[in-house]
Formats: sequence, C-alpha cells, structure tokens
Amino acid sequence: MLIEFIVLADRAEVLGGKLYLMGGGFDRVAVTQLPGAAKFDVAVSVLVDYHETNVQHLFEISCLDPDGGQVFEPMRGALEMGRPPGMSVGGAQRAMLVLQGPFTFPAAGEYSWAAKVDDGPTTRVGFRVEQLQVLAPMPPPHA
Repeated sequence: MLIEFIVLADRAEVLGGKLYLMGGGFDRVAVTQLPGAAKFDVAVSVLVDYHETNVQHLFEISCLDPDGGQVFEPMRGALEMGRPPGMSVGGAQRAMLVLQGPFTFPAAGEYSWAAKVDDGPTTRVGFRVEQLQVLAPMPPPHA
C-alpha cells in the first residue's frame, strides 16, 4: 500500500474512479483574517497492490502544524478495492480520496497534510498559510 500523492486544489472530486481537479498543485493558501477559513480541497491517491485487494484498509488524513500537532480532527475511514477480472499478479489499482474544505487555520505559517494507510509510512506535503493584506479603497479622483 502506497500513498502516491497528496495535492491541494481549488476544487477536487472523484467521479467514476477518476480525479477531477481545478486549480491544483499549489503550496500557498491565502486568508483574509486569522484565525480564518481557507476554501480548498485535498486529494490523496492510494496505490493498492494485487495482494491488498478484497481486504479492508484503514486510512487517516491529518493537517499538522509546524510542531506536528493536529490542526483539526483528522479524517479517518476505511477503503477496500476489489480485484477486477484479469488483474495481473503484482499489479496495482489507484484509490482516490478527497477532503473538501473550507479548513480553518489558527495562524499564518507552515503546515502539512499527512496521510497513511494501516500501519504504513506517513506521506506528507507541506504548504503555507498567509494572511492577505486588505488595502483600504482609494478615494475617487477629484474632478
């Protein structure tokens, strides 16, 4: 079992086993105030080996602060991939998982998404939360 990738996207969803992304692959998230909510989604790809099919596997996806503490409650669940007819011994299938935001962050700084399946290794991807500087509107020009 392998976490193949974790990617942030403006929008992500899985339909018919395919991952659909809009505005994916960024590593900076802007919010107008802190603490504050950021609207984005997180997509995770899991490769399920031939011998791991037809068995339930437990996964966990967490958002971590710079000290490794959980920012909010992790997403936990189970996945099970069936073995399709004709699948070669040694082959793998891809399972896609999506967490949909918004996600609330307490402060600006470095964070990471971490994902693991069963007792396997944890895969992490880092990103930064930044606060936007909101400028006061300019007065209209004098006539």
